[in-house]
Amino acid sequence: MITVFLDTSAIFAAARPRSDRHAEAKSAYQQLMRDSVRLVTTDLIVVELHALALRRSHPAAALDLVDRLMQSGRIEVLAAGLDRLIAALELLRQRPDRGYSLADAVSFVVMRELTIDRAFTLDDDFSAEGFQVVPAG
Repeated sequence: MITVFLDTSAIFAAARPRSDRHAEAKSAYQQLMRDSVRLVTTDLIVVELHALALRRSHPAAALDLVDRLMQSGRIEVLAAGLDRLIAALELLRQRPDRGYSLADAVSFVVMRELTIDRAFTLDDDFSAEGFQVVPAG
């Protein structure tokens, strides 16, 4: 079974009609939901998504977005955990010029750990790390 990692940028764009890439992100997300793929993200992405939605909207909308994600029944939310955080910090030390966020570094660690090669993201950092991205940018 194909597994796709869900990143904040594309989830938020799919959910927010005013986003520049809303139509393409929403279409790709709907296709992922129809396909028989395993959808995975981390608790850090959920936290990051809530923070972004809170900055761009209001508390009720931010909470609603996270609730819909958590209650979809299709998305597996993995805990970052101490070991993954330590591995992500090491990745950041190895690539100081990249400017990756800690949340993204944890995402890369999880993707490599679970041999996930595809991410639902609008963030170029995923392709810079060698992952395939959906929607293709």
